[in-house]
Amino acid sequence: MQKRIGLILLFVCIATIMIAGCTSQPAPAVPVSPQAATISTAIPDLTGIWTGTTVGHIKMDGFVEENATRYNITTQKGRAFTGQKEYTRKDGKTYYEGFSGIVTRNNEIFMGDHGTGYIEGRLNGSDSMELYYIDEGSDAKALIIQLNRQKS
Repeated sequence: MQKRIGLILLFVCIATIMIAGCTSQPAPAVPVSPQAATISTAIPDLTGIWTGTTVGHIKMDGFVEENATRYNITTQKGRAFTGQKEYTRKDGKTYYEGFSGIVTRNNEIFMGDHGTGYIEGRLNGSDSMELYYIDEGSDAKALIIQLNRQKS
């Protein structure tokens, strides 16, 4: 009798293991995030003149929409770059400001004005970028800048 109970228990254990193994589902594949897929060791060349539009709010000017934004990236060494931006304010004057920036391996852009203000953004292709400008204080600004590289 003990042999028979032992064999039944052994059979039940083996059957349970087989059923569990046969009915289990494979682990789902882990999707690759779109951002991770864009990581690259290639360094994009950002030098050149980039022009486009700016929309947002400036404390001194109110809501703005400008179609003559211009960034001139004059020098690049590796992932670091520098240049000058040009824009016209509501007073009709054209302003120039220097900036320094970097581009990351996943095409994010970070820039700091040589005065005040910070820019974050993304390179959307070899000739297109979208930037987000933030400045605080007496001349606070929050702007979205769309730029395209000018072809020679």
